[in-house]
Amino acid sequence: MNAIDMHNHFIAPEVIAFLAREGANFETRMIERDGRRFFLIQESAMRPIDGPISDAAARIADMDREGIAMQAVSCVPFLMYPNVAPEKALAISQVNNDALAALASGQPERFCPLASVPLQDPVGAVKELERAAKLGLRGVEIPPKIIERQLDESDFEIFWAAAEALRMVVCMHPFEAVPVGAMSRYFLGNLAGNLYDTGLAAALLIYGGVLERHPNLRVVLYHAGGALPSILGRLDMGYRLVPECRNAIPRPPSSYASQFHFDIIAHSRPMLSHLISTFGADRFVIGSDYPLPAGLAHPVEEVKALGLGADDEQKILAGNARGLLSL
Repeated sequence: MNAIDMHNHFIAPEVIAFLAREGANFETRMIERDGRRFFLIQESAMRPIDGPISDAAARIADMDREGIAMQAVSCVPFLMYPNVAPEKALAISQVNNDALAALASGQPERFCPLASVPLQDPVGAVKELERAAKLGLRGVEIPPKIIERQLDESDFEIFWAAAEALRMVVCMHPFEAVPVGAMSRYFLGNLAGNLYDTGLAAALLIYGGVLERHPNLRVVLYHAGGALPSILGRLDMGYRLVPECRNAIPRPPSSYASQFHFDIIAHSRPMLSHLISTFGADRFVIGSDYPLPAGLAHPVEEVKALGLGADDEQKILAGNARGLLSL
C-alpha cells in the first residue's frame, strides 16, 4: 500500500462550523434531506456534508481498503468561492488552511494538505500562499478562472511567481454552481463544462506566456487534463499559421506540456492508455475525486488494469506525486 491520491476533497469540521455561521455571506446554506446534511450553494448546487467528506477516520478505512497510503487532501471546489469579496474569500481560506494543516500534522503519514487562496485578490492570495507554506501545506487548489478574469492576465503574475518560488504545486479544479445555457442541462456543466474550462485555462497559461516565464512552475490539471489533450494539436497548428499565436511564445505549445501533470480520471481506460502513451507515465498521478460519486471508486485498480511496466505503474501510483509534493 503506497499509492498517493492527488485529487480528493475534504470539508473540515471547522469549515462546516464557519459556514453554519457565515453562510449567508457566501450564498450557501445548510439543509437536511433524507436524514443527511448538505450545503446548498446559490440555491442550485448541493454538496454533502456528512460521512467521509468530513470524517477523517472514515476516510482512512476507505483508503486502506483501496491501497491508498496518502491523500493530498484539498477543499471541495465550491469552497474556493471565486465570486465573493476578497475579504470573505480570505476568511474561509484561512479557516480551511488551518484545519487541513492540523489534520495533516496529526496524521502526516496519511494526509498531505493543499491550500486554498483568495485568488480574486492576487496580492492577498500570495500572502495566504506564503502563510500556508509555513503551515506545511504542499500545494494549492485553484479554479480555472475568476468569474470572467482569466489566469494569464497580468495581475495574476505575482501569484504564479510565488507558487514557483515556494515550490507549491498548483492543482486546477473547475466548479460552476449555476451553469447556464446548454451546460445547465443533463449535468453537462460537470460532464463537459468542467473539461472545457480546464482546457481553456491551460491554453491561456501556454499562450499567455505563464509557463515560459515560470519554467519551474508545476500544474496538475484534474480530470485527465480536461480538454487540453484534445486541443493541443490545434494549438500547435495555430502557432504555425497565426501570427498572433507565433508572436506570443517562442516555441510550439506542445513543448510546454511537460509542465503539466494530469490525474487518471478519464472514465475510459482506452483513453487513459492513449494519454499515458502520448504524454508519458511521468506526467500522471492518481486521482479519485473521493468521496464524490463522479470520481473513481477504485483508482489503484484503474492503473493496474492498464498493463503498464512496473516502473511506469509505480510512477503513477506514487512516484510522481512524491516529487510534486516534495515528500
